[in-house]
Amino acid sequence: MSDQPVNKARYEESMERLYEIFSGISEATDQVSKWRCPYKNASSRCTAKFDCRNQYITPIPNDLPVCSGNDKIDYRGAWQV
Repeated sequence: MSDQPVNKARYEESMERLYEIFSGISEATDQVSKWRCPYKNASSRCTAKFDCRNQYITPIPNDLPVCSGNDKIDYRGAWQV
């Protein structure tokens, strides 16, 4: 730990910058969540712990299902409740 005092102005600038960064991430997430299933990972694999008609089960044991849904549909109707 440093014995130097905290530069309050620099600290506040850093916090403002972090807020800007996370605000941008949050805005992008809000937009994407309107058209992309939240259970579809970056590899287009389904991470949902429930059945969905867009899941394609691979023959590989314990492999995550492939998400066969396109991002132009309202995915919420595909979920089996």
